[in-house]
Amino acid sequence: MSRTSRLLALVNLALADSAIGCWEAKYTYNFWRPVTAIQLGSADGNDATAGDPTWAPLLVTPGFPEYPSGHSCVSGAAGRILSHYFGEDTPVTVGSNAMPGVTRQFQGLTAALEEVKSARVFAGIHFRPACNDGQVLGIGVADYILTHSLLPVDDNDNEEGEQ
Repeated sequence: MSRTSRLLALVNLALADSAIGCWEAKYTYNFWRPVTAIQLGSADGNDATAGDPTWAPLLVTPGFPEYPSGHSCVSGAAGRILSHYFGEDTPVTVGSNAMPGVTRQFQGLTAALEEVKSARVFAGIHFRPACNDGQVLGIGVADYILTHSLLPVDDNDNEEGEQ
């Protein structure tokens, strides 16, 4: 139970801290969303771009800045903690609340994280750099958490499954 508790605590610390870093960055950089950039492309001061006022994303666009991707920040953080504990090559199966009975299978956490990033871009609510950089932010936070938080007291306290 103590190993599970520590793992859950590490994941939650990484999620919280990566979300804080993400929101700090969102309001520091204040980038526009694809829906705004694409629809108003003709008004961006760049003669090489043209707007498409009829373009719409597949998902409802959140009402806050685009960069970095919050999903990528927190999934990068959680993925790093989980891969540290279980190993990168641990297969992952994920279910869907929106589509009961539908599951996705991945060879490891990195493959799952790549799909998270692509889903945000394909849905039209993020540009790729927001997803890539968000994941880097989350992984960096998780690496800090792993080396500075809830450290084992001695070698006997190390998790058997921890890499």
